[in-house]
Amino acid sequence: MGQRGGASERAGSARTPAGTRRLVTAVTTPSRPQQAAKLLRDAIVTGRVLPGEQLKQDQLCAELELSPGPLREALRQLESEGLVTHIPNRGVFVAHIPTEEWVDVLLPVRLLLEAHAFTKAAHRLTDEQLAELEGLVQAMLDAATTADFAAINEADMRFHEMVVHASGQEHTVQLWRTVSPRIRAQFYRLAPQHPRPNDIALEHRDLLDALRTKDPEAIHRTLEEHIITSSKAMLEEEARHGPVRHPTA
Repeated sequence: MGQRGGASERAGSARTPAGTRRLVTAVTTPSRPQQAAKLLRDAIVTGRVLPGEQLKQDQLCAELELSPGPLREALRQLESEGLVTHIPNRGVFVAHIPTEEWVDVLLPVRLLLEAHAFTKAAHRLTDEQLAELEGLVQAMLDAATTADFAAINEADMRFHEMVVHASGQEHTVQLWRTVSPRIRAQFYRLAPQHPRPNDIALEHRDLLDALRTKDPEAIHRTLEEHIITSSKAMLEEEARHGPVRHPTA
């Protein structure tokens, strides 16, 4: 990692307390708060750290080899993304999104943003980009054969991210980025509830076909089926059978 600047930085090199489950690896890049935020974000969205779990500063400083200042900056970033909650006099905890708020607020917001972005992107996507999207659909199909939900989720997220960015709608992209960490976390939470992982890929093939039509109504209808109907079905599965902890957790 190179030489650290002072005593406060060296303090972060302490070992994780004995008997404590390690949450993250050490920070190794110059942009320490950003790298710490990324490592913690990945731990949260993939389910290695669960909603309601406390993020203890001493443990994280030791594991990330980071002083308290940059760690606090990283945690503030995650709080702005809705992934953690700071409770005065208690600490920082992984945020829990109630099902009602997810269904009534976040899903409609996501649909609104993506319907606008996908409609604009349909007229801007190049043949090369469409081929890349087709490749992501194939990656989901391949991952579905072994129920590799981590690979499905990352290809899924990349598909939506690529189309949103292709829209050229700067403010839509910025707003989408504010909710995308929560979207990704829900992918990891709900995808294992899907009775047929192959269908996740097929829904994206339908989205790609709708994009090729450039028909706003077809795009909106297909997105609504994908974002609203499918998510509600998986939430119902979770309510019946309980949450499934992701294999990477």
